[in-house]
Amino acid sequence: MDLIPALRRRLRAWFRASSFDREMAEEMRLHLEQRIEQNMRGGLAPREARYAALRAFGGVAQVQEECRDHRPLVWLGHFTQDLRYGLRQLSRNPGFAAVAILTLALGIGANTAIFSVVNAVILRPLPLREPDRLVWITETNLERHISSFSASYPNYLDWKTRSVSWEELGAVTNGHANLLHGRDPEHLNAQFMTSNVLPMLRLSVARGRGFLPEEDAVGRSHVVILSDRLWKRAFGADPNVLGRPIIVDGEPHTIVGVAPADFGMAGTLDLFLPLGRLTQVDRDDHQLDVIGRLKDGVSRGQAAAEMSALAQQIEKEHPGDNAGWNVRLVPLADVVVTSDTRGELFFLLASVGLLLLIACANVSSLQLVRASVRAREIAIRTALGGGRGRLIRQLVTESLLLSLLGGAAGVLVAHWALHFFRAAALTSLPRADEIAVDGRVLLFACAVSVVTGVVTGLIPSAQASALDVQRGLKAGSHTLLSGRRTLRNTLVVGQLALSIVLLTAAGLMLRTLDRLHRMDLGFNAGNILTLEVTPTGNPVPFFTALRDRVQSLPGVRAVAVTSGAPMTTFNTSLNVFPVGPAIVPATKSIQSHWRIVTAEFFRAMEIPVLKGRVFTPQDTGKNGKVVIVNQTLATMLWGDGDPIGRRVSPGGGDDYSTVIGVVADIRSHNPASAPIPSFYMSGYAGMWGSMTLVVRADGDPRGLAPAIRGEVRALDPTLPVFNVKTMEDLVRERVAPQRTVAGLLVSFAVLALILAAIGIYGLMAFATSQRTREVGIRKALGAQQLDVLGPLLREGLLLVAAGTGLGVVLALGVTRAMRGMLTGVGPTDPLTFGVTALLLTAVTLLACYVPARRASRINPLEALRGE
Repeated sequence: MDLIPALRRRLRAWFRASSFDREMAEEMRLHLEQRIEQNMRGGLAPREARYAALRAFGGVAQVQEECRDHRPLVWLGHFTQDLRYGLRQLSRNPGFAAVAILTLALGIGANTAIFSVVNAVILRPLPLREPDRLVWITETNLERHISSFSASYPNYLDWKTRSVSWEELGAVTNGHANLLHGRDPEHLNAQFMTSNVLPMLRLSVARGRGFLPEEDAVGRSHVVILSDRLWKRAFGADPNVLGRPIIVDGEPHTIVGVAPADFGMAGTLDLFLPLGRLTQVDRDDHQLDVIGRLKDGVSRGQAAAEMSALAQQIEKEHPGDNAGWNVRLVPLADVVVTSDTRGELFFLLASVGLLLLIACANVSSLQLVRASVRAREIAIRTALGGGRGRLIRQLVTESLLLSLLGGAAGVLVAHWALHFFRAAALTSLPRADEIAVDGRVLLFACAVSVVTGVVTGLIPSAQASALDVQRGLKAGSHTLLSGRRTLRNTLVVGQLALSIVLLTAAGLMLRTLDRLHRMDLGFNAGNILTLEVTPTGNPVPFFTALRDRVQSLPGVRAVAVTSGAPMTTFNTSLNVFPVGPAIVPATKSIQSHWRIVTAEFFRAMEIPVLKGRVFTPQDTGKNGKVVIVNQTLATMLWGDGDPIGRRVSPGGGDDYSTVIGVVADIRSHNPASAPIPSFYMSGYAGMWGSMTLVVRADGDPRGLAPAIRGEVRALDPTLPVFNVKTMEDLVRERVAPQRTVAGLLVSFAVLALILAAIGIYGLMAFATSQRTREVGIRKALGAQQLDVLGPLLREGLLLVAAGTGLGVVLALGVTRAMRGMLTGVGPTDPLTFGVTALLLTAVTLLACYVPARRASRINPLEALRGE
């Protein structure tokens, strides 16, 4: 209660320091006059009385200083005094200040930039109320090797009505929708949800209302909520937009609400719609993501136990559709940001931490050299009564001032770096739109700056304050640390070792990128254009007509239609059960990826057909369903046997399909992922809403996009064409995470290499400057340049060898943590270790050679005359 008034009084007293000094001087004058009068009454002459009073009182200046030391907040006055002195010292040495501040700005700025990413993506809570109570609920089936899968709507209804652990359960699914507003149609990102999702997430619309329970039903679901972005872009932020009709997927909808700009985790979503038709799916149709809010006081473990028991009950009630299905609960935050993303970001944060350590070692080395130059100044201050603690405090304050200036510059570096990251690398990260230099990031930068200042200044200041005063007072003495080079050598070795670690990590990621770009994908990605269209009617006649139109365009070699092009996020799978003799028992299955394709797909993608035939327009399913399997699935089911004519049951049951062909394996989802069991279904038997057109051209396929858009418009002017990309673009997108990590690590490694070279250059320049007299004498006695150069380089060579050896040992341990990030190369790849060691050795030897060569060319007369 009395803390604030007391602090206020102390601050007032500190700010009134000048009046305090006047009052103290006046009080001391009165004391002296009283003592003088007493001495005079004792019989002393006035002059003798004054001298006796002064002797009894003591040194006036000393007494005043002791009184000042007892003032409130005296440390604050000393600190400001040290800061002013430090600023004067830095202004007298602008070269040293500029190099030190720039070095720290790079280290602190890089750490601040990466921390801002970690803060937004991992540390900051989800932008929802009580996010720790939000749980993502998925279905699992261990018998079918399914660890996480979407839920069916009937199962969701059973969970919602029969469980008691949840305050609310809601279902969502992300998709796309065609919006016809104005002249040109648009393909937008959409989210379909049950009416209780927004209340459960504690989200409210900015205008209008949310969805009503009755609007979950088919026929009542033709309402839509606009995102703030779409409302401003397409409707000009019209406040009267509510109730306006718009066309979504060819059907009229009514706008009932507008979302706010900060609408939870909406991200790039443009439209929000009720589930509608998805509420009528079968129990074995898994399409929904379920989110639950736990009741207050219910743990996730208790809810998981209840949901598992409920899943077993549902399995008994529906053994055909729910055999083997269970439930898995995951915190919503762990779904938004996966463990792989967390691991990569923390690895980058640790890597940039090594860069900061290198910068700290570099600045500490600079301060050791500077302390050598200030030997006489420190000796004089010590001789005048300055205690060692006072000297250390002054030097640490100067170091702290340097680090704070470097931190301020580092924040600017981080701000610039984030602009670069957003444009080039970080758009694929979850919550990327939340990355910013906020208060927590600034606090981190400030804390790092303070710690850096103390770390870089404490050891050099302790060394400098231990000066032999007599030696320091000698005329021309400027060699405070001569003979004490062990500390500087240790710092340089540490810089080199940490640089090896960063260089090796960057080299391994570059080798991974090279392997990914040279990976055999199983198809030819060159000269292929992919684009998506979502027709509103029957897709089969539409895409048949579109394929014929595009095939007739000049420069088109082959055209095919597929439910999902390779190297996209399209990921659908079914359990394939063998029918008849097979390696796998009839009761077991193989989880397999599947696609719908037309006949030209394998020719357009240049996927080899190993056995049998491809689809024809006659494969409509009327005379029995047919499939084409890849080599992996054929081998897993029938070994070396002939698969042609064998039958399988995708999904189980009596729905059989006959194998008519075997094609080569492809890397379907990522160049880093091995081929997986896959099968293809005939596009002539049926297609779903959104399909992808795959066009192989004679040359660059990008020029075909306008003509293809024209053909789509000719068939249906209400349909947008979207996701127009070349296959090479898709491949590059799939390796974007590895490219981002590699780019950042290379940047850190280059900075580390530069700092290490500067560090060893500074050490060699300092060492050679101390041996100027020796070099002059040796050259005067007839030594050749090579004879002088050898001893000068020997110290640098030993440091380089020690740093490289230690760095290789450290890298062998650190790079093992990268095992999950590497493809086609091991964490102890000898080529990478050898190249990085040679690179560091070459750069640092050059840094050693320059000052040594300069010293070896000194004129002997000039060197000896200087002495």
